[in-house]
Amino acid sequence: MVLDKLRDGLQGAVTSLRKAVVVDKKTVKEYTKDIQKTLISSDVNVELVFALSKNIEERGLLEKPPGALSRGENLIRITYDELVKLLGAGEKIPLNENDRILLVGTQGSGKTTTAAKLARYIKKKGLNPKLICADTFRLAAFDQLRQLSEQINVPFYGSPEGKNSLSIIKNGLKEFKDEGVIIIDSEGRHKMNKELMDEIGRICSEIKPDKTFLVLDATTGQQAGEQAKAFRKHSQVDGVILTKLDGSAKGGGAISACAATGAPVYFVGVGEHVEDFEEFDSERFVSRLIGFGDIEGLLERAQEADLDEETAKRIMSGKFTLNEVYTQIEQVGKMGSMKKIMELMPFQAKIPKEMLDMQEGKMQRWKVIMDSMTGKEMEDPSIIKKDRLGRVAEGSGSKPEEVRELLVYYKKMKKMMKSMGDERKLRRLMKRMGGNIGM
Repeated sequence: MVLDKLRDGLQGAVTSLRKAVVVDKKTVKEYTKDIQKTLISSDVNVELVFALSKNIEERGLLEKPPGALSRGENLIRITYDELVKLLGAGEKIPLNENDRILLVGTQGSGKTTTAAKLARYIKKKGLNPKLICADTFRLAAFDQLRQLSEQINVPFYGSPEGKNSLSIIKNGLKEFKDEGVIIIDSEGRHKMNKELMDEIGRICSEIKPDKTFLVLDATTGQQAGEQAKAFRKHSQVDGVILTKLDGSAKGGGAISACAATGAPVYFVGVGEHVEDFEEFDSERFVSRLIGFGDIEGLLERAQEADLDEETAKRIMSGKFTLNEVYTQIEQVGKMGSMKKIMELMPFQAKIPKEMLDMQEGKMQRWKVIMDSMTGKEMEDPSIIKKDRLGRVAEGSGSKPEEVRELLVYYKKMKKMMKSMGDERKLRRLMKRMGGNIGM
């Protein structure tokens, strides 16, 4: 999940603020201190953190809440605004047919995997991507990118025996007749050095890429900003792609550092699989962090999985029988893990961790168990007592404990859905804030 530590800290601060009976000067100061601690622990530059928390505190105490917002609600709105500024605009970069896209970066940043992820993303947008492997420094790069290109069904060019990156790129452009969005995985090094920078400079001057993306590892934290600054001095860099953002405690530091050095983050890698890749939008990103979710992102996943609008609505519905559990298991398989889907939904912090970490194999096993239930049992699982439980277990080739585990999961999900009362209040809050947060 995206930046667990940062998300949990920010949501904890927001939750404490919402519970406060009176939002006075002391409450505002305690709230901003919580925000401060969370951002510093996520490796955000201390000076940036102090400036942000000062702005939140001053605006929270001095600004008159607009419209029907309470002082606490206005403080959440201010926090959202300031975090969006801290993490950068998250502007979209246009991708056009016949673009030449060059990926640069040091070895180990995830450049080769990112090339395939970007190709898949572009293909989903209706364009025609093609991949060139020009990384002659890392021997495994050719095989890795070739296998990934086959996985996503995208044309690939490379030369396993080739030693000259520039020659490989030129031959690849001829092979593809310079048609389609050509993504070039360039040569990397163990670290930034003169040889790497000179090589990137030669490639840029010769092939004149339409866009050059610097691939950076989010786990480097604030160092990502220094790397971005160094690369921009030596070559054209249009923007940054941050990798390994899903498990990084330093991701907040990496994003804010890039923004501070004027290198916008355009894309982020949020997992190991080729589909774990998305455009960086600071407003939607911050909305997820503070607990308001990303409904737009959820609907995009539903569209990508070819789910109709009615099916997408059912994912977010409050009605819950085992029939809904069955349908959701099928949908989760198409849209990604339960954890990634729930990350996009508002108020997902209420969902028990064991439910988010549910393994795909176990959920598929539950489908088999539900196939052995009667229609009445699916509609009203409370009637499944000892005799019925034994019959279901035997009919599905399962153990009684597995059936009980499914029923416990169902009860937890139903209980969670009953908590939607508080969530509806927050939805009204989101609308009163102008409908921007999470919508």
